[in-house]
This record gives sequence, C-alpha cells and structure tokens, in this order.
Amino acid sequence: MNNVVLVGRTTKEPELKYIPGSGTPVASFTIAIDRDYKNKDGSTTTDFIPVEIMGKSGEYAANYITKGTLVGVQGSIRVDKYETPNGEKRSFTKVAGMYVQKLEKRSENEDGNGGNTGNNQAQYSAVDDDVPF
Repeated sequence: MNNVVLVGRTTKEPELKYIPGSGTPVASFTIAIDRDYKNKDGSTTTDFIPVEIMGKSGEYAANYITKGTLVGVQGSIRVDKYETPNGEKRSFTKVAGMYVQKLEKRSENEDGNGGNTGNNQAQYSAVDDDVPF
C-alpha cells in the first residue's frame, strides 16, 4: 500500500500546466513541513515536499490555493527516474496527490466579508447553563 497524507504550507503559488494531447490539468507546488523534533541548538528542520496533482483537484489547487496556505494533501509517493545529458542516472521523489484541501479560513482580502465565511462554530460555544437538558 502506497498512501500518504501530509499537512503543510505552500511555498509558492501552484503552477498549472496541461498534458499535451489529452489536455489534463496538472498543478505542481511544494509544501513545507516542520519535523516533529528539535535539533541540539533548539531549531526545527523543515522538509520541502514537491506535490503534483492532476485533474479537477489540480485545477482547484491552481485557482484557490496561494503561497503560504495551510493545506492537506492525500496521495502516494512516486519516484521518477531519469538520465542527465552526461549519462548519470538520477531519481526524483514527489507526492502524486489525489486530493488537496485548504485547512484554514479564507482571509479578509479573499472573501470581502471581513473573514466571516458563515461558519461561526469557532466563534461561539455553549455554556452548561444554556443547554436545556
């Protein structure tokens, strides 16, 4: 089984290209993910993971995800092998994403509604005295 789920922030705007012949959209971007431990000097190491998403998910990424957006990506690990003009064999590891999801609310600039997206669950909580049972 080859399945991966990652959560991180995009390092740049997704780049949208189309496969010649079929016209299938392909979005490429990189997400930054901090490791869950600190080095001896107290700093955290960050991994930069390349992601490639095809189809409607790729179009979504290109249209709605911007640099610095917190995203969740589900897909699989792919290792592409190639040969340089000098004859050296190399490999490149990436995530072939199937799904991508924004994990934060839209900003005030994006929705024009002061950041209120209609989801008020985070703003209000029930107090025990307010519950009728």
